[in-house]
Formats: sequence, structure tokens, C-alpha cells
Amino acid sequence: MKHSNEKQPTSSDDANQDIAAWWQHYCLLSTMPIVRCQVAWLENVTQAMQLEAELFQAIAKSSEKLTLCLTDNNKNCNAKEFTEQYQEMVKTLTDANIERFTKVSQLSHEFRRNLWEEI
Repeated sequence: MKHSNEKQPTSSDDANQDIAAWWQHYCLLSTMPIVRCQVAWLENVTQAMQLEAELFQAIAKSSEKLTLCLTDNNKNCNAKEFTEQYQEMVKTLTDANIERFTKVSQLSHEFRRNLWEEI
């Protein structure tokens, strides 16, 4: 009789473990799409931040060139050189900003595509 009583709790423990394993499996499956959507969102945010960093880098380089033109002690920056440096800076910043806008507009399409793939 003891032998049958010992098997009984073991089988119910096995059944409980099976139910817990089943529940855990389907619980994880139900949260995976949400996690994948969040990962897609974080990847797009990271790309947007990289684009902003690239723009700031272009601004810094252009400002440095213009500042060097104004503060260089070896040669004086006349109006013509200053105008050329300023126009070059504006062109560089305009190109960097246009490239940034192009890439940012693609991010929203990629993000929507990633979301639909996960859904």
C-alpha cells in the first residue's frame, strides 16, 4: 500500500511539472512578439541617434574649419577666404542634413516593416 501511495505523489508532481512547463512555454511564446517589437523599436532609435551623431560631427568639423580660418595667426583671413569657408560649411551642413532626412524617412518604413513581420 505504501508503494502505491509513493507513486501517487510522484505522478501528480510530474503532472504539475508538465503543466508548469506547458504554461511557461506558451507564456514565453506570447511575450516573444512584444519583445521582438521592442527590439525593432530600439534598433530604429539607435539608428536615429547614430544619424544625429553624424550630423553633429559634420557641424563640428565645419565649425572647426571656419574657426581656424578666423583664428589662424599665420595668415589673416580676408573676406574672400571667409566667404569661401562659410559657403563650404553651409554646403557641407546642407548635404549632411539632406542625407540625414533621407535616412530618417527610411527608418519609419523599416520600422513599420519590422513591426508587420513580428505581428
